[in-house]
Amino acid sequence: MKLTADLVAASPSYINAIKEYELDLSNNHITQLENLGSTRNLYDALNICTNTVRILGNFPSLPRLLSIYASDNRIASIDRAIATSIPNVRTLVLTGNDLTELSDLEPLREFAHLEYLSVAGNPVASVTYARLWCVWRFASLKVLDFERVTEKERKEARELFEVEGELSALALDILAVQKTNTFVPGEGLDEPVDLDKQQNIAELKARIRSEMAQIEAMDEYI
Repeated sequence: MKLTADLVAASPSYINAIKEYELDLSNNHITQLENLGSTRNLYDALNICTNTVRILGNFPSLPRLLSIYASDNRIASIDRAIATSIPNVRTLVLTGNDLTELSDLEPLREFAHLEYLSVAGNPVASVTYARLWCVWRFASLKVLDFERVTEKERKEARELFEVEGELSALALDILAVQKTNTFVPGEGLDEPVDLDKQQNIAELKARIRSEMAQIEAMDEYI
């Protein structure tokens, strides 16, 4: 389905569990992000869970946007300039997508305020050193895959990926890996609807919001 200004206007919006004003575009068979300028920068959070989006990008200037919930899509790449349009994002939930290589995550380095990130359920999450790489590469992270980042992890990551202030051989090897995912126009657009997936979307959204609310509550005491 095409993401039109009419769809944006017709979609529900509400104050979510962590007191963000959220636009809910989930479960609409959206294949690509477009026409988000019609949101007029009114929202703190964007929910695009359970669609078929392949590229996380094509955002207009939305400086108010703080959180993106994009679980269960087909996201295989991230626009290199994504942070230029949405510079204040601090929460990015990419659970259950198709990101493959650690180098695919490099555009996220430009998010100066990124604190909460989930890449669980992506092929990249199974790559050796994936968690430590994210901890090291995204220095502002507080929580990764719904687990708090520890100082021990930060130290271990530095020892792995830095040598006397320079990138280690391992870090250089990771950055040298080229993207293998390719987008085939029209592929998968007419696939049958997964009813089980639709039934699980409410549970997924509730879990994400509950976990984020718990994290926010913990921060108040730190």
